[in-house]
Amino acid sequence: MTNILDHSLDFNSKISFCDDGTQLTNDAGLFLTTEFLQKIDFNKMIKSFLPQIDSRCRPKHGFSELLTQLLLQKIAGYQNDSMIAALAKDAALKLCLGTDQLASQPTISRFINRLDQTATDGFSRLNLALNRRLIAQSNQSDMVLDVDSTHCDTFGNQVESAYNPHYASMGLHPLIAFDGLTGMLMGAKHRPGNVYTSNGVATFLKPIIAFITRANPRMNLLVRGDSGFATPELYQLCLDTKTKFLIKLKSNARLSALAMKCVEGLRPDDFCEHYFTLDYQAEHWPEDWHLRVVLKASRSVDDLFWHFEYLVTTLKDVTIIDLFRAYHKHGIAENFIKEAKEGFGFDKTNSHSFQANNVRMWLAVLSYTLTLVFKQLVLSSSMQSKTIGTLRFQLFHIAGRVTTHAHKIVVHLSRSNPFIQLFWFALHRIHQLD
Repeated sequence: MTNILDHSLDFNSKISFCDDGTQLTNDAGLFLTTEFLQKIDFNKMIKSFLPQIDSRCRPKHGFSELLTQLLLQKIAGYQNDSMIAALAKDAALKLCLGTDQLASQPTISRFINRLDQTATDGFSRLNLALNRRLIAQSNQSDMVLDVDSTHCDTFGNQVESAYNPHYASMGLHPLIAFDGLTGMLMGAKHRPGNVYTSNGVATFLKPIIAFITRANPRMNLLVRGDSGFATPELYQLCLDTKTKFLIKLKSNARLSALAMKCVEGLRPDDFCEHYFTLDYQAEHWPEDWHLRVVLKASRSVDDLFWHFEYLVTTLKDVTIIDLFRAYHKHGIAENFIKEAKEGFGFDKTNSHSFQANNVRMWLAVLSYTLTLVFKQLVLSSSMQSKTIGTLRFQLFHIAGRVTTHAHKIVVHLSRSNPFIQLFWFALHRIHQLD
């Protein structure tokens, strides 16, 4: 027990502190998450999509237990392995996992370093299965598949770390795909830091598009991306799978010449936006590709020259202004990426091994998806757009005292918690899930 005389307050000498081992927790809200995982048969899903992953003989902590511990830690905001030592005495986390002792930091590190590509492929299938539940629950018929790349900083000698001139730093350069309408994280793929934006994008998106088609054969799917993904391989994939696409084009000499011809008749004091369809066919495009290329020309009162934007698409019946409005919503993917990074540690590269960092990325993906499924199935519509930071503050980081009476465990919550009604509402909704 800590000496309470060393932890008194000057403004009120009657107040003092001690950490005497009382069964208190700061994460009573994690019981909701664990109850939710039980309701959706998450352990059964793990066994289905990750069979025979654990080859250890008589392990103290099973594969499902270790994976669930890591996911609960990430959902609660404990991203670093070193935090496990402090969490070892947390009553809530031990009760959630049904164990008297949490897995230690060395055990967690060995677990992460032991998982190979087979395991991460299983994580990908598990992530898609969770998203399938959301698609079925909402009977979703429209999806905008936003493909993007991002940067994960490295600060040591990590495998495949390289300098990326676009981000002006050392790191890894993963691909990532979201549904721009719901925020579903459909997939991610770690890559070396110095590869180009579109490197491997067709291979990356092919199984995702196939999954979406299986989940709903009538899905109205649109692939959206910036100019870094203006590549024939992606166009061909979309055409082969009968998937619409809307992608920005980089400027080149031919496009610039066509654009200048379009605006040459406009008045010098014309500062309105103008839209045109261009008769453009890139040299490396097959003749049977009948793609639509459109132009937006704009100029402000401070600009001497026109600013041009180009899009290529298979959408034939949409007005040009609506095409650009739809494309500019691609920026929402940056918000989803920010949530994955800041909320779940998507960009953590704590390991030397490339595969171990790949595992860490997938743990963040699964944590993100589980939280999204929780919000959509459990919380009210006003709470579904909240970030994980808000959920932690209002729902997960709830103080509680754990007591045991005649083999019954009771978690005492504070009546003065301003968000206590949210807790009871969430618990009620969880119990109503099929």
